[in-house]
Amino acid sequence: MELRQLECFVAVVEESSFTRAAARLHIVQSAVPATIASLERELETPLLLRTTRQIRLTDAGQQLLPKARATLEAARDAREAVHEVTGGIRGTLRIDHELTRSDRPARFGGTVPPRAPRSVRPARNCR
Repeated sequence: MELRQLECFVAVVEESSFTRAAARLHIVQSAVPATIASLERELETPLLLRTTRQIRLTDAGQQLLPKARATLEAARDAREAVHEVTGGIRGTLRIDHELTRSDRPARFGGTVPPRAPRSVRPARNCR
């Protein structure tokens, strides 16, 4: 059993569509049913009941779904833990912009002549 198969299974269930699951996973649509079929062969049981209108979980699929989600979450946690140790930078960067004198509206002190642009030196070739 591979993470890719579990990701595909969870996406199909959450999207209720092979086509939307394929779009979500950025893979061709034909790969989705093939991946699900491969997982079902490996587990030796059907996981989904397919009709032309809907996709429903079998009893086996209902048992697998929470475990698949937990496995994918554990894999994400493991990946993040390794990135922390190896110095990978993760997280959100928030940038605040402080108004300069020339950006201030007239009500904050009238018109202010813009500052002369500062000279900018080209960056050195950094590695």
